[in-house]
Amino acid sequence: MTPERHHADLSELRSLLRRQQMISFALAGAAILLAFGMLTKRTTTILEPPSRAQAIAVSGDRVDSAWLIEMGTYIAHLMLDATPRSIEWQQAQILKWVHPSTYGELQQRMAVAARRLVEANATTTFWPQQVAPDPDRQRVLLLGHVDTYVNGQLVHGAGRTVAYQASFESKGGRMLLKDWQETPPDDPWLAKALDEQLKAESAKAKEKNRAK
Repeated sequence: MTPERHHADLSELRSLLRRQQMISFALAGAAILLAFGMLTKRTTTILEPPSRAQAIAVSGDRVDSAWLIEMGTYIAHLMLDATPRSIEWQQAQILKWVHPSTYGELQQRMAVAARRLVEANATTTFWPQQVAPDPDRQRVLLLGHVDTYVNGQLVHGAGRTVAYQASFESKGGRMLLKDWQETPPDDPWLAKALDEQLKAESAKAKEKNRAK
């Protein structure tokens, strides 16, 4: 091999090594950027209650008003539209959506309510009147009327207007029921939530009229 040929081979080898290094650096940089993007990206997951009437979404660990309304209404009907024969199945469906941190407590409260319903052979029916979501605190207020039937007969005077609050929290990529409780009539948030809901509905009605 001549010195010129040897020099040419060395030059070609060095050039090939430089190209390989550049490709390796580029791949490493792309991998770092991809990993950083995966860590910082805020993903959106679609979670749907069994009966969906409109698009509902979760961004990160927060849900929108539409999700709160649909899921809150679904939970309310399972909780309050109950008969002695259906209550056990309904509560089992609810427990699939309960947050682990409050699972035991809520299960116990539901069991007490179910036992009372069965012992009285009573049926309850919930008629929702207003639903006010609070996306800032991931909760929803449901106002309505509950009628009670015993042995198939409506109990006159037993019907009452009630307000319930359902709150939710993200766990493992799912938005779960954190708590379900009746809201006292004098609760300040009850009045505020209903007032804001009425204002929002009034604003929508005005917007529709202007569009016409």
